[in-house]
Amino acid sequence: MEDELRPRLKYPDAPRLLARNVWRYREQRRMTANALAEKLNWPLSEIDKIESGDKFDLSLDDLERLALALMADPADLLRRGSSH
Repeated sequence: MEDELRPRLKYPDAPRLLARNVWRYREQRRMTANALAEKLNWPLSEIDKIESGDKFDLSLDDLERLALALMADPADLLRRGSSH
């Protein structure tokens, strides 16, 4: 039922790509999820949702803030096969 309530995504891989890339950048920066959440002033649950691929409604502003906190380009967070 929950899947029926979600809108169909034009790019269904985007949440999975974002999840993988955020986790990779964060790990490369030797940053905990809690440290990233604190840096962004977001609840830890938001970082958990992003990294698990359960966050479908990240705004462009939040994507940019997330990228800045990870010292990355916003496009790289959505890129397939991105090398960090």
